[in-house]
Amino acid sequence: MTFYAWTISVPGRPDMEEVTTLPELQDVLRVMDLPDTALFMQPDQLMPDRGTYSNDEGSMDEWSLTWTKLDGETEVID
Repeated sequence: MTFYAWTISVPGRPDMEEVTTLPELQDVLRVMDLPDTALFMQPDQLMPDRGTYSNDEGSMDEWSLTWTKLDGETEVID
């Protein structure tokens, strides 16, 4: 199972930082109902090992996602 460490930043909200699988990240984006998340909702979408996505910087729809793929077995501790 592949895990990603990621941060979602939305102006006016605290940053959300988690370590999850890609489907779990997609669930979070769906629940947050952020605009233009289609890039991350496609089941066959393969994200690179790390990256940053910024949506409409400076507009009312501004938000960003930064992610890093974690190597090897990852133990998630609550």
